[in-house]
Amino acid sequence: MLKLLLIESNERVLRLLGESLGLDFDAKILSCFRPFDSKELIDRERPDLIIIRNSYEIDGEVINIANIIMNHLYDIRSKVPVIILGDFEFPSGGYELLPDRFRIEELKRLIIKSLKITPEQLRLMKLPDYVPMAIQNFHLMDTASSDIYIKLDSKDEERYIKRINRGDVIDHKVIQKYEDNLIENFYIKKEDHSHLLDELLHQSLEKIVKVAKSGKSIHEINSETYSISQNLVDAVGVTEQTVRLSNIAIAVMSKSIEAHKELSSLLRDILENKGSYAYKRNYLISALCREISPFMNWGSGDQLNNQLEKMTYLSFFHDIYLRKEAHLKIFQNSDTRNLDISAGDLVLNHANMAANLIQSYPKTPSGLDILIKQHHGVSTGVGFVENYSSNISPMAIVFIVVEKYAYYVLEEKIEDLKDIAVRKLIINRLYNEFHLPSYKKVVDTLSRLIIT
Repeated sequence: MLKLLLIESNERVLRLLGESLGLDFDAKILSCFRPFDSKELIDRERPDLIIIRNSYEIDGEVINIANIIMNHLYDIRSKVPVIILGDFEFPSGGYELLPDRFRIEELKRLIIKSLKITPEQLRLMKLPDYVPMAIQNFHLMDTASSDIYIKLDSKDEERYIKRINRGDVIDHKVIQKYEDNLIENFYIKKEDHSHLLDELLHQSLEKIVKVAKSGKSIHEINSETYSISQNLVDAVGVTEQTVRLSNIAIAVMSKSIEAHKELSSLLRDILENKGSYAYKRNYLISALCREISPFMNWGSGDQLNNQLEKMTYLSFFHDIYLRKEAHLKIFQNSDTRNLDISAGDLVLNHANMAANLIQSYPKTPSGLDILIKQHHGVSTGVGFVENYSSNISPMAIVFIVVEKYAYYVLEEKIEDLKDIAVRKLIINRLYNEFHLPSYKKVVDTLSRLIIT
């Protein structure tokens, strides 16, 4: 735990700073205002950082407290970082300045700079004592690298009850029973959280290798890889490991699409696969984009390959935050009204969230974040467009139509898709939804595909 020493005579300022900094930096806040007490506290507690008012009055006398403390630190040869509030000069330097009137966010940024706090360290500081993790993540683990708890709420308190001990083999049937009882999260002690994430990533990578060697179909491997990537991106965000996982999933998906010579055989494999709906849809969208690309004026050679790579990334990441099949089938703002507040907010904001996420990913195709924001027709990434417009990227227009086509196809059985009347019905529904020429051109191209 960090120790922050506040040297300030104003009790109100001390209280406000102490409460805010204590919570944001998980810090022990020390405070005093008399020179002798301050020097003694520094010697005894060895704080990690000192925040000092430049001067103030004590019993009618102006005390240049910052000068006193800087001299003391010089005498004891301490290099503890110092932030001084107000005008100040000292010959040896070694301090940061903020004006008398400052915003607390400015102080926090200066603390982060002075202590060289990394984003990961800051994230851990802000975690509660017991950190929630989506219960689905634990299906990816075989052994528990930390104690795992459930939360029991009562009128008076929250209690955390240990359910899995560190080192235990995880029984996935037990995990499923918790899910069936509508428990959405397990809880990990704050100090174990980082280690558990490392183990989760490690075990997930091992799991992918084992699945690949098991003789399962390519779609079972791809579906599992996609699910692992989706869970970990949601739980951990952008790290070296999640980038690696996502890139593996995208590469495997691309290669397996290329390996199918006919769209009809690919579609049969998808529809007969037991993988997640999210994987099936994203795989099919990517395959359809590849199939119609020669008719979309996307160039040829390297230029076309770059555009196809962009569409593959878009297929993979556009709904990365949506896990429930029902949420993936929403295409209108009105359909979110029956959801609870958090689910409705997630569905309405998922495109913007995914676009922000992809901005942190290294070496992704340029402009991908814009396409992700526009994949429901709006430019902001929030909500769904009421009337489709041509004032978005042409590639986003292609994606919008292809996504809806994939949705209709996946609603049918493979046997029913053999019926030309069923296929015509799907195309007619698209024509009824998309009236603008730029959208109808994509429907025209899809209507000529041989999918069975």
